[in-house]
Amino acid sequence: MDKKAVIVILNYNDKYTTGSLISKIKDYEALDRIIVVDNASTDNSFDYLKQVYGSLENIDVIKALINGGYAKGNNLGIRHAIYNYDPDYIFVANPDVEISEKTIINMCSAMEMRQEYAVLAPIVHEGFNVWKLPGFIGMIESLFLIWFNIDKLMIKKKLIESESRIETVGVVEGSFFCIRRTDYEAVNGLDERTFLYYEENILAKRIEATGKKVGVMTRERYHHYHSVSIKKAFKSSKRRAFPNFYKSFRIYNKYYLKTNFIQDVLFMICYGIAYIERFIYDVIKTVISVFKRD
Repeated sequence: MDKKAVIVILNYNDKYTTGSLISKIKDYEALDRIIVVDNASTDNSFDYLKQVYGSLENIDVIKALINGGYAKGNNLGIRHAIYNYDPDYIFVANPDVEISEKTIINMCSAMEMRQEYAVLAPIVHEGFNVWKLPGFIGMIESLFLIWFNIDKLMIKKKLIESESRIETVGVVEGSFFCIRRTDYEAVNGLDERTFLYYEENILAKRIEATGKKVGVMTRERYHHYHSVSIKKAFKSSKRRAFPNFYKSFRIYNKYYLKTNFIQDVLFMICYGIAYIERFIYDVIKTVISVFKRD
């Protein structure tokens, strides 16, 4: 492969998970550089990662001055890569993923052959990493766990059964994907007005505006061990994490869907109902865990 590929890994208070991923991919010849961004961690992550991995020839460990969230942290790493290494393809990965070198090679080859795609991702083994690019009704749907997950289940089923090696989709999850460098620059990267959640929806919306596509490689897979860093921050609570969804939802509604006053009021009502759904979910999960311990 004569094209350059880099991977950006964003760490926040999760140095051992990040270190585990680095150890697995550091010898991948398909990756010209590994960029590790410590997002102003408070657990000495930067010093640890710099000491253990920073001396390796193909790894840069850099530090954000503040924790500005997923979009800001990843933009920092991607722009560092573009400025210093001039990559053709940029992989973005959460620390809690596992990918094979073969998948990375196949993704780069697909990006080379299929120029209409700005972003490509494999199918995740655990859970779901693909959904529709939402309009306003889709935004309401995405508030509710059961409704949204059933929809994602049906999409994943169709993708797995597809005879096509690449399928056009609405949105791919931010846990692992590849974006062409020129397309990243064309959409001006990730929207830093968000802190956590919904960055990938906004990215897909920006890509759509350029006439490019988001796609899934139906024969490729990766593992995602379900937001280890986020679970630490919010103690595995759906309810505690939900306010961060709300802030990002409002940005998407206001700047990308251009919603009106009535739509905003309806959204706030539905958000309140969805918050109750998550509260019930957390209660049920706690009760089940208590019974399991007993």
